[in-house]
Amino acid sequence: MPTPANRSLTGLETFDFVVVVLYVLVTLAIVYRASRHQHDTEDYFLGNRRLPWMAVGLSIMATLLSSLTYLGLTGEVVKNGIAGFMTQAAILPAAPVVILLFIPFFMRLRFTSAYEYLEHRFDYRARLLGGTLFFLLRLGWVSLVMYSGSLALAKMGGWNFYYTIAVLGIVATLYTYFGGLEGVVWTDVLQSLMLFGGAAAIVVFVWLSTGDGPAVWWEAAGAHSKAHTRPEWFSLDPTRRITIGTALVSGFFWQICTHCSDQVVLQRYASTPSLAAARNSYLTNLVALLAITSLLGVSGLALLYYYLQHPEFLPPGASVTSVGDELMPHFYATQLPLGFGGLILANFLCDAMQTLVSGVNSITAVATQDVLEHSRLGWRGPTSRLQTARRLTLVLGCLTTAIALGVAWLAQSSHKNIYDLMPRTFNLFLGPLGALFLIGMFLPRATGRSATPAVLLALVFSVLWSYWKEIFRTSYELSIMWAIALPCLVALGLAALFSLIFERGGDHPGRRFTWWAVMQRPLPQERG
Repeated sequence: MPTPANRSLTGLETFDFVVVVLYVLVTLAIVYRASRHQHDTEDYFLGNRRLPWMAVGLSIMATLLSSLTYLGLTGEVVKNGIAGFMTQAAILPAAPVVILLFIPFFMRLRFTSAYEYLEHRFDYRARLLGGTLFFLLRLGWVSLVMYSGSLALAKMGGWNFYYTIAVLGIVATLYTYFGGLEGVVWTDVLQSLMLFGGAAAIVVFVWLSTGDGPAVWWEAAGAHSKAHTRPEWFSLDPTRRITIGTALVSGFFWQICTHCSDQVVLQRYASTPSLAAARNSYLTNLVALLAITSLLGVSGLALLYYYLQHPEFLPPGASVTSVGDELMPHFYATQLPLGFGGLILANFLCDAMQTLVSGVNSITAVATQDVLEHSRLGWRGPTSRLQTARRLTLVLGCLTTAIALGVAWLAQSSHKNIYDLMPRTFNLFLGPLGALFLIGMFLPRATGRSATPAVLLALVFSVLWSYWKEIFRTSYELSIMWAIALPCLVALGLAALFSLIFERGGDHPGRRFTWWAVMQRPLPQERG
């Protein structure tokens, strides 16, 4: 077996940083070009609803994947095995629900903010509740992605961890200010290509340098730990961290709740010109997501095999499974040929910025439509709306950067991997948020009187589930795989019960916004 030449543990060299600068300049050029097309908030938030479906699909994939899954899935495979991959495979059973139920529904409504729907279906309090849950969800998401991306940057570039977060936040906020959604989508397209290239580089390098392929990697992983290649199929034990079955359940509910309630996703579907284009964008996302996550799973096996064969290349004092999330950036910095490391560093840099861009742009859209537009504060025309939205982008960008610094400190002090941190930082809000929309669509008897209390109680349940060990001071934690599904089901069950007890059951204005009623409406005219 040929022994690969290890680069110094300081990693990157001058040429790598030149590549980083060039990559960042390309993304800034894309953003500048997009900013020239903006005249009002519809241009800023929706790209005038004329963005190409393939670009939108790749943007959805790149945004939802982010460095959380990019580092987290690979680190999970290295540390715990393949069961975590099944959360991504759940997109297949979820696809018919999204394509047949959700996309046609929202394309008929054509709201800028998804939470406008909640006011029409329930009342303004439900709209504020949905917007608040979304704000908390995406604020935690952005913060954790900034942490994971900065973790990679600090390992690869030798930069100060907290300074990295601050600089990323400032730069990303500025180009969100100018670029709007169109700039976000087109830089996401570039980002998606880089994501594929980075994962493929690991597979190709390990295959060529060791002379062994995926079949050998699989056998080595199984020899290292039975759980890596033969995980448990299913368990109802709530303390069992992960099985294949519970991973599928978690991934299914994540897909369902995200695609029926998350402004980040629904805003992109609304930016396409037609129902067919929106469906095509989802299918593009589906194919790209399955391809990249499969490649990341194989990359995790490759990294595990590589460092089992060459433990001398690990960071000093580390074992192969103790640094799961850090193993990918360490490999990029110390093993890839000159220039490749810089390209991957640029990938992580732009991914972290893109996440802040996507999150802030979507949060700004919600705040503009659900609070400022509703109160008509300072509106004097399209230009005034655009200026106000941009100012709000600056404020939110600075706020999310500040919170990301605090979340990063908490994440490092907890010593948990990225997969374990997801429900505790943001996914605990997704189940109740998704349930609020599902109640509106499929429980016609429910009004705000039954939906809002049900969702609030489910939120309490979700917090208790995710922080069970800390709140009740037990020696065990509850499984992260139920952190989305159970709160969603609790909210749906309570809403159905409350609607039977407290609602009169007659006709009410909200019935015109159930799934069955909305689907009777004609589709809006397509935009060319």
